Amino acid sequence: MARSRDQRWRLIGGFLDHTAEAILITDAETRIVYVNRSFTRVTGYTLKDISGKTPRVLHSGRQPAAYYARMWKCINEAGRWQGEIWNRRKNGDIYPEWLSITAVRSSAGKVEYYLAIFSDITLRKREEHELYDLATHDVLTGLPNRFFFSERFRHAMVRARRAGHMVGLLYLDLDRFKPVNDALGHKCGDKLLQTVARRLKRSVREEDTIARLGGDEFAVILEHLSRPRDAAATARKLLHAMARPFRLDGHKASVTASIGITVYPLDGDDVETLVKRADGAMYRAKTERMNDYRFWGDPARYARAGVATRRK
Repeated sequence: MARSRDQRWRLIGGFLDHTAEAILITDAETRIVYVNRSFTRVTGYTLKDISGKTPRVLHSGRQPAAYYARMWKCINEAGRWQGEIWNRRKNGDIYPEWLSITAVRSSAGKVEYYLAIFSDITLRKREEHELYDLATHDVLTGLPNRFFFSERFRHAMVRARRAGHMVGLLYLDLDRFKPVNDALGHKCGDKLLQTVARRLKRSVREEDTIARLGGDEFAVILEHLSRPRDAAATARKLLHAMARPFRLDGHKASVTASIGITVYPLDGDDVETLVKRADGAMYRAKTERMNDYRFWGDPARYARAGVATRRK
């Protein structure tokens, strides 16, 4: 009987070794009895390495036990399962694969073995990640773009509503950026915007979101605010960071910023309203003084909340 089974796997293996997909076969007790060359190429394991072991040797630890329980429930009930899973190569690297498992039964309905066929989808996942980055991030600065900013802001408001805290929005526009860009050229202008992005990152908390909305306009989402004055304190930090001279390819440039501030839920309860009002507050700061910040709301209301509506 054993010889018959060995002959069967050799016969099957002669065909399966030429397939592009990785293949693993186990007996009814899920002990590994066969792997093809593509399996060895993907995982690093030969049949000699794992013969008689179970596929647990491949587990990455990324999926919880409940994930495998649902997978086996589907296999036992429907006879087949397929989906995306993370496994571990022999060298320890974790990789994603698209996996299909089939329970092969005898004419009497008893499981004889399990057939697993999978493809390494590392490249596809990398391409998906790159496309996602292109769709959600600004190419020049690497910051979230306007689309991703809106999504982040909506999620921040949902969290704030549940937790009973506030979210601040700082809408920042550079002062005198156009004259610098025209005088030094677009290459220096791009470097200036990249430096601005780095300074903004260093001036806020890791949990806050900085986005480039377009041109020389940036936005900062401040989560977990307990009072509006915290947004003003961050605005002052940003103004201070922007006030330092910029050195661009041997040139020295001075560019400040004007900032408009809105606070959720005091100034609105949707992204569009809060952005529009923050933009209006920023324009007021730019026309009245520059290198300053303004809140959108009524000064008396903010005064009651204990916050100054402009820079002292």
